Amino acid sequence: MFRAILQQQSNRRLVVSSLGRQYRRHNVRQNVTRWPILVHFSTSTTAQPIRILYASQTGTAKLFAHQLSEELSDRYPDRDISFAGWHETNNPEELLTTGSLHVFMTSVAGVGEPPDNGKKFYNWIMNNNPALNGLDYCVFGLGSTAGHMPYYNVIGKNLDKRLEELGASRVLEIGLGDDGDCIEDDFDNWSANLMELLEEDAPAVEEIDKADEVALTQEEALVETSKSTTAQERDSPRIKCPGVALAADETRMISNKYPTLNLVPRKTNVVRHHVFKKDGSIPKSFYSDRTLKFDVISNKAAEINGGESGMNEMEVILNRHSSNKMCNYEAGDHFVVYPVNSQCVVEALLDHLDVDRHAIIEIEGQPESYPFPTGLTVYETLMHCVDLGALVSPNFARMILQRKDIDYKAEVAHPRKTMIELLFQYQRKLSLEDLLFQIAPMKPRYYSIASSSVKHPTKIRLLYRKIKYVTPLGSLREGVCTSYLSYKGHLGNDVTKKAHLAAYINRNSAFRLPKEGNVPVLMIAVGSGVAPIRALIEERVALIESGRRLGSARAFIGFRTPDDEVYKARFEEAIKIGALDDISVSFGSGDKDSRRVTDVLLEEGEYIWNHFQSGGVAFLCGGARSFGASVEDAMLKIFQSHGSLDYSDSEKFLRHLMHEKKIMDDLA
Repeated sequence: MFRAILQQQSNRRLVVSSLGRQYRRHNVRQNVTRWPILVHFSTSTTAQPIRILYASQTGTAKLFAHQLSEELSDRYPDRDISFAGWHETNNPEELLTTGSLHVFMTSVAGVGEPPDNGKKFYNWIMNNNPALNGLDYCVFGLGSTAGHMPYYNVIGKNLDKRLEELGASRVLEIGLGDDGDCIEDDFDNWSANLMELLEEDAPAVEEIDKADEVALTQEEALVETSKSTTAQERDSPRIKCPGVALAADETRMISNKYPTLNLVPRKTNVVRHHVFKKDGSIPKSFYSDRTLKFDVISNKAAEINGGESGMNEMEVILNRHSSNKMCNYEAGDHFVVYPVNSQCVVEALLDHLDVDRHAIIEIEGQPESYPFPTGLTVYETLMHCVDLGALVSPNFARMILQRKDIDYKAEVAHPRKTMIELLFQYQRKLSLEDLLFQIAPMKPRYYSIASSSVKHPTKIRLLYRKIKYVTPLGSLREGVCTSYLSYKGHLGNDVTKKAHLAAYINRNSAFRLPKEGNVPVLMIAVGSGVAPIRALIEERVALIESGRRLGSARAFIGFRTPDDEVYKARFEEAIKIGALDDISVSFGSGDKDSRRVTDVLLEEGEYIWNHFQSGGVAFLCGGARSFGASVEDAMLKIFQSHGSLDYSDSEKFLRHLMHEKKIMDDLA
């Protein structure tokens, strides 16, 4: 079906509006411009079904899949459109149905691995030979050029190639989303090309006659950007909602696009600190089923001179869940936290809405597409379930700006504008439905555990830095989760006076000390990446104290300034008892001998080369955007200088070390 369309494309012209523009070709991914469609499509039940299939590690691929499903359903209400995770079937082959267009969306996890919820399907498709002749497909990959460049979008690329090898028909070139630049814009451009493809696939196309085309003026095709907030509110549909609506006539705005939510009047003005149900169970489709309530027993600055950008250390206790196997952890695992939005930001947004903040989104009678838990108040939903610090999607930005043509990177992404900033800047009003059906859900945040269960089986130590920065437009921005953590206090030993976190422990079996204790260990970290290194060293201390004999261990740690350094005394103690042979600490600034960790690595190149030649392992911990790439570059130079390898062989050797788990990383 689609191959014929692609062959005809160069000879076929789309209907052109009075603005004199037409859609671009399918194989153009960058700088896609989207204009009002001046083509009418007749309804047909024979249109090809569309299956959107995602694999997501942190939720972005799932979010994009949901956004694409919403847009397709809006454009083609009579077309069979579904979306599901790769993990939602016991038999991977059941995901592939003859006659459907399959839209695959996948990110990359770890060092070139599929997301956890996509491993079963990915391994099946890569290692089996199902006949896929007649199956139409396209792929959008999510990756980052700022991380492991050799593994940039490798899962999406491999899947795209493998499906073609098995006989499937690629209908659109693979889209490569780059989180190192602006992945939202990449997805927007690729999905625009997909929409164009589907427009051409419409069963019946009726061109607008000349009179109708002339009548469809630019003002009618594009929403007027000069429309006032008052006029916007007046033009929006409204419904009667006694006890919920704040207007004197007891009406509230609803959406032209999204289904109307069933709201009921408040029962209390209390706002819950978490969204567990009263019986302790977890609301469907929000918290992970592994999520538990953990008590905070300590939260303080990690160093006295760290300042407002210094690191903080938190301890949470596991005693409440001592019999729960989900609370077992090892050095190298992650503590995954569900944060809460800033109260002042939530209340500013609530003041902007036309409904009572304590009105309840009723459990019964809600549309199936509603993405959040029901039974919560509007306040609780905005507090816990949505990410008010996230960038708005391109389509959401278009709605707020009230125009189709936006430069997403320049107007939204690079200035780091949030939804509330856009609403206030352009003085827009939104219905509750337009907000909740489009805003990004709150994602849990991953923190490397900074303690060892061998030493502390009943508590977990975390290290975090409160994120604060100024945007290119001069706005002060704070990290959602680190700000939330920084306000978590405790009062003595009274269990009723401790703050709680909704969190779960994520196994990271690919980041473990060698089982053979005599294997040499090399640890490299910068900033808060020192957290998992602290855990590994603490475990080595505990093992030596228990009588174990261990191989050599050396650490290379980097901090911003001397005031930023943490755990100095603890590491010196580890050296005294033999758990650590040596540690090299460097500072990016604020010291007469300022230098980066990679500078130290290059100086110690011979030692590092010999370390790997003797069978040693290395742990890399820090930021993926710059640290991971710079350490890889340093390793390649070391292998060339001290191993007499050319660049190609150095790269192969580095990949071999990673594949064999001789180099393990925890890059955020």
